[in-house]
Amino acid sequence: MSHGLLITLEGLDGVGKTTQLMRLQAWLKEETREVLAVREPGGTPLGEALRQLVLHRVDASSALAEFLTFAAARAELMESVVLPALSRGAVVLMDRFIDSSVAYQAFGRGLDRETVLYINHVVTQGRMPDITIWLRGEPFPADEADHMEQRDREYFSRVDAGYQWLAEGDAQRWLIVDSRQDQDTILHVLQTHIELLMRSNRGGE
Repeated sequence: MSHGLLITLEGLDGVGKTTQLMRLQAWLKEETREVLAVREPGGTPLGEALRQLVLHRVDASSALAEFLTFAAARAELMESVVLPALSRGAVVLMDRFIDSSVAYQAFGRGLDRETVLYINHVVTQGRMPDITIWLRGEPFPADEADHMEQRDREYFSRVDAGYQWLAEGDAQRWLIVDSRQDQDTILHVLQTHIELLMRSNRGGE
């Protein structure tokens, strides 16, 4: 490839993001020379430590503090893992990325939208996803829900509205898929779109 591809999966918890990411990773290993799958927050020692802190140990009362914790994990992940992989021509799959912060902290918790967008731009060094897959559907309640998964229905309605705002503002980047469909059907839709993206990327060589 002439350059790497950044593919992000978004949506509420329990809609199947991780399942599809793992299936895409297995498929892409047969299609390209390097595939990397990471999650947010996480993917580095610092990111995993912050993930445990903010999702399972401490429920941040400040929306800004919550967002900045995620931003710190994101900055570490981008600089040490994602950007180097993309520079090698890898396909990088991410379970959540910058759009989660807009949906969850800006729309969900009322944090200033421009603040979130600006800090996201700084910590990602301006690198946007080549395609963002929004698995849209109702969240599935987990047996051991984290702090975010325990929030009320009105909160998740605001998060959904945030994703809708983002998708409408950059429709070319977004692929919206109904998460209630059969998992194989969803995978086929994702593969079709990613194949087109990879073909276009190879055309730049």
